Amino acid sequence: MVDKPLYSTATGRQQKDNPKNNPSYKRGDGPAKMRLESKGRGGKSVTVIFNIPLDEEAARQLGSDMKSQFGCGGTFKDSSIELAGDMREKVETFFSKKSLQIKRAGG
Repeated sequence: MVDKPLYSTATGRQQKDNPKNNPSYKRGDGPAKMRLESKGRGGKSVTVIFNIPLDEEAARQLGSDMKSQFGCGGTFKDSSIELAGDMREKVETFFSKKSLQIKRAGG
């Protein structure tokens, strides 16, 4: 037998990077774009909004506002907002009310 403990709390919690200081976030330079994706997601549709011309904190808040207004799930990942389901019409309406530009991308 090995005298090594199976579990120990002596090392403490691992600290995650602060998402507000994310060096990988890339601010968009033009109008935001959106596309509908389903590949690699088990057939489920996801509306992806990318090239967002806002800083990271404002983009995260925008995603949070859309999720609560549309009643859907979603996440902020890789400088883009992902919303569960086909929300393209709702997103266009939401962006026009916020006086932001958005274009459809893809097929």
